[in-house]
Amino acid sequence: MGKKRDAILEALENLTADELKKFKLKLGAAPLRQGFRNIPRGALGPLDAVDLTDKLVAFYCEDYGAELTAVVLRDIGMQEEAERLQGVA
Repeated sequence: MGKKRDAILEALENLTADELKKFKLKLGAAPLRQGFRNIPRGALGPLDAVDLTDKLVAFYCEDYGAELTAVVLRDIGMQEEAERLQGVA
């Protein structure tokens, strides 16, 4: 696994069940770069941290997936997790 994939997984594993639920809600409505589309909301519901990491990397690749994860983490008030994630080279 890549460093950024591992960092995304670590950040998502540090969320409580409620925070993960909020993360998925915000992720489904996040504005994206041109050429990307949102992961369908129905596909996000049943995902745990491991499966969500896989889905993020599959949809957005590691670099943009990590960037987008950090943006959504900030949006739900998880600044420390976002900073830690962005610190990964």
